[in-house]
Amino acid sequence: MDLGLSSRVVIVTGAASGIGKAAALAYAKEGATLALADINLKGLEAVKKLLKGTKVYIEQVDVTKEAACKTFIANVAKKFKRIDVLVNNAGTALMGDMETFPEKVFRSHAELMMYAPVRLTQLCIPHFKKNGWGSVVNTASIFGKQPGGLLSYDTIKAADIMITKDFSSYCAPFNVNVNAVCPGPVDTPLWHEKGQLGDQLAAATGMKKDEAIDWFAKTNIPMGRYATAEEIANAIVFLSSVPAHYITGVAINVDGGMVKCTL
Repeated sequence: MDLGLSSRVVIVTGAASGIGKAAALAYAKEGATLALADINLKGLEAVKKLLKGTKVYIEQVDVTKEAACKTFIANVAKKFKRIDVLVNNAGTALMGDMETFPEKVFRSHAELMMYAPVRLTQLCIPHFKKNGWGSVVNTASIFGKQPGGLLSYDTIKAADIMITKDFSSYCAPFNVNVNAVCPGPVDTPLWHEKGQLGDQLAAATGMKKDEAIDWFAKTNIPMGRYATAEEIANAIVFLSSVPAHYITGVAINVDGGMVKCTL
């Protein structure tokens, strides 16, 4: 199937690792031109090296900062003369006691995973209108649909799904679709790096990290394993493609069967 992305300029945030990196590589296979943002410049540079033969622009961007977002979008538009697809993917998560979860952390997570997608979508809309076509894909989560025990993450991802719904209604009249991908647990550095979810889960369960990670998958995921970043990226790329353009306002689960409701 021709996804119709070879002439498109695609922005991916959180592109230095995990789902964002996988999405960048998947878009490159479709011939898209890429603009990649992350706070991790070394990670972006490493991804760029993997994208030989692809038109790619990278920029170190703190998407929690309004000025940085404005500058980035302006730089992409100046370099490539258009913007067609926005993938709002930058994110993080933290386990913590519900009673004592720090408000400061909650607010910082909201800036990264709620306000930034709204801000970047608003900045891209004029470019979509100019093109007469556009697509936004937000990386939400199944834990925006059912609780996962991560207070800030669950709450914000639920908000991301509603943001997706609202923008899809607003953008439809000018031929822009807006969707969300809702991964279950994904085998990315968010689980394996020091201090991240694997260590947090180990501390909560009293298990060793690898044991705790494996236990969680076998206990909670019907398919018995985590998704790969590539499996999530494939859904992202398809939703932003020309054949999928009539799909809008949906939040698609990519979760190995974790969500049990009919939504």
